Amino acid sequence: MKIVLVNKFWYPRGGAEKVALLTKELLEKAGHQVEIFGMNHPSNLFSNQYFTDFIDYHHASIWQKIKFGVRAIYNLQAARNFKKLLNDFQPEVVHFHNIYHQLSCSVIGVAKQMGIKTVMTLHDYKFISPNYNLYHHGQIDESCVGGKYYRCLLNNCLENYSESVLATLEAYFVDIVGYKKMIDQYISPSNFLRDKFIKAGFDAKKIVQLSNPLSPDNFVFTKNDGDYVAYVGRLAVEKGVNFLLQAAHNLPTIHFKIAGDGPQKEYLHDLTKNLNLKNIEFAGEQRDTDLQKLIGNARLLVAPSVWYENAPLSIMEAKAHGKIVIASDLGGISELLPKECLVVPAKADILAKKIEYWFLASSQDRQNIGEELYRQALDKNSVGIYLQRLLTIYAGLQNKK
Repeated sequence: MKIVLVNKFWYPRGGAEKVALLTKELLEKAGHQVEIFGMNHPSNLFSNQYFTDFIDYHHASIWQKIKFGVRAIYNLQAARNFKKLLNDFQPEVVHFHNIYHQLSCSVIGVAKQMGIKTVMTLHDYKFISPNYNLYHHGQIDESCVGGKYYRCLLNNCLENYSESVLATLEAYFVDIVGYKKMIDQYISPSNFLRDKFIKAGFDAKKIVQLSNPLSPDNFVFTKNDGDYVAYVGRLAVEKGVNFLLQAAHNLPTIHFKIAGDGPQKEYLHDLTKNLNLKNIEFAGEQRDTDLQKLIGNARLLVAPSVWYENAPLSIMEAKAHGKIVIASDLGGISELLPKECLVVPAKADILAKKIEYWFLASSQDRQNIGEELYRQALDKNSVGIYLQRLLTIYAGLQNKK
C-alpha cells in the first residue's frame, strides 16, 4: 500500500511527532511505501523537496506574523506542494496528524479534490474549539465547543488577543469550507476525546478509538525500586507542575526529579526557590536512553495535569516499565490508570498524601500494581496491535465509495 503521512514537524518534539515517526517506521518495516509531508525545520529527521517553508511564530516580526496568520488559515504553498507530492506519489491513503497553523487545513482539501482516502489522528481538541487544549486562564473551558467560536474572542481563550482573533477566524473558515467532513476516518487515542467530539456533533461511526503505539524499546519491566519520584513532560501551566512542587513542600524527605522543558521553566525554578525546596532536581529535557533510564530508576512517576489530557505518552511509557503513576483523575488519563493511582486535580495536599502512600508502600505492593500496568501497556500499546488495527482502518477505506 502507498501511504502519505502528514505532520508539521518530523522530529520527536512531542507526543504527536513520536506517534507519526513510529507509524512511518512500522509501515515501512511491514513493506508499505511511505512518503511524508511537513514543514522544513532544522531538527527534522526526515524531509523531502515537497516540504513547506519553516514558519517560526516565536521570532517573527509584526509583518511576518500577519503573513503567517494568513497562512494559518490557508497555506497556499502547502496546498501547491502537497498536490505535487500526491500527483507524483499517487498514494491510496493520506494519514494526517498535526497540521494546524503551519500547514493549515488546505492540505485536506487537496486530498479530497484528488479523490484520495483520508485518515486523521486526533491529538487534541482543535477541531471542536479554537483553543486546542480547552484550558486557559487557569481553568478548563468548553464554552467554545459546539460552533460557539466567538466565545474565544470574548474570553481571550489563547491569552493573547491577536492569536485569539486568528484562531476564531480559522475555526469559522474550517467549518465554512467543510474540511472536517472531508476526512473519511478519524482515529482517537482515547475514548474521552472521542466522546467529546461526538457530543460536539461529529459522526460516531467516523471516529474509531485506537491507542497510541510505543516502541518495543519502551517495554522494559524494571524492578528497580528507586529513591526518587519523577515527572516527565512539558513544563507548561496546564501540566500542573506547580501543584507537584507544592506537594513536594509537604514531603521534604522524598526526592523529586523533574524532566522537561517549556514556557513555565523559569517560573517553576523561582517557585522552587521561594518555597525553599531542597528536594527538587530539575533534570532538563531527557530523550531516548537517558529518558528510559530516568523512568526505569524512579520509584514512582507523577502526572499532575489540570487539563483534559488525551492519551499522554509519558504515562504509557511509565506503564511499559511497570511503574506506578500518580495522576490527575481527568480526561483520558482516567482510562489509563486504576483508581488507586488517581487523585483530584489541582489539590497539592491530596497529591502529597497519595505520593507518600505509594512511596512508602511495600516493594511487593508496588510491583503488583506495576505488573498489571505493564500488561495493560502490552495489550493496548504494542506496535503489532497498533499496526494491525491501523492497516485494517486503511483497508476499510478502500471498500468505501
